[in-house]
Order: sequence, then structure tokens, then C-alpha cells
Amino acid sequence: MPSYDRLLDEAAAQGLTVIERYPFASSRIRGLCCDDTIALSAHIDTEAERRVVLGEELTHALHSAGDILDDPRMERRARERNFDRMVGLAGLVSAYLSGCRELWEFAESLNVPETFLAEVMGNYRERYGTHVTVTTPQGTFALSFDPLFRVRRLVRSKQGVQHKK
Repeated sequence: MPSYDRLLDEAAAQGLTVIERYPFASSRIRGLCCDDTIALSAHIDTEAERRVVLGEELTHALHSAGDILDDPRMERRARERNFDRMVGLAGLVSAYLSGCRELWEFAESLNVPETFLAEVMGNYRERYGTHVTVTTPQGTFALSFDPLFRVRRLVRSKQGVQHKK
């Protein structure tokens, strides 16, 4: 998961200018990407939200073309890329391995707002269904998104895959 400073470095490497505290007239506007400039709202209070908004606007700058307001599919694709970049299935496993069990703990560990994590979970439930299996260098894990979020390490036995409790 890239840090805020790393995202700023990436934007600079791509030739993008980032205005970190732009005084948008509406506090509902959190960020905006236009041509080679990204503006982040002065109304953003936390580093976690600033990181997520910069990540999304950077994703728009690198992967979107034209006015995305005319194409909701382009906005959705950019948001999904940002979900994977800021959290990702492997990120959820990593947070679990570091001791996270409650959603607020995952959000804190991943340095994202809880509301953003809730959006990520909803999107992953749509994309992957209620369960998905993830293999990381630390092992294979089953992630359940419904009815509650759970992570379980899978272990191999002679009879096949077993869940470790």
C-alpha cells in the first residue's frame, strides 16, 4: 500500500502537479483531476482520507480519458483500481496477520477511512461473491465477505484443504 508521500512522488514522476489544499467552494468535492493537475480539497481532515483521494485522482490521471462524468463505467473502473491499490486482497490478509480482527482495526492498519473500507468490502463482495481464496507468500487464505468479514488461513492435509481455526 503506497504511502501519501509515495503517491506524491509517483504523481511528480508522471509530470503531474498536485495542489494539496485547494479551496473548493463545496466541501463535498474531495479531489479533482484536470489535465496534468490534481487538486485535493482543503476540507480533507485526515491523512488517511488525503491518501485515498490522491490515489483515486492519480488513478484517473493515469487511466482515464476525457470527461468521466459522461461515463460512469470509467469512474467505477478507476475506483476499483484504487480499491485494489489502497487495500487489496493481500492487504486485507496482511492486516489480519498483524492482528486485526475488527473492521476499524483493518482500516487503521491499512491507513484508510472506515467509510472507504466499507466501500471496498461492498465492491469486493460484488466482484468476488461471498468468498474468495488468496495466496500470498505467507500462505493461502479464505476471505469471507458475507454475512461478516472473516479471514481464515487454509492448510493442506492428505485429505485436501482444511480450514485452520
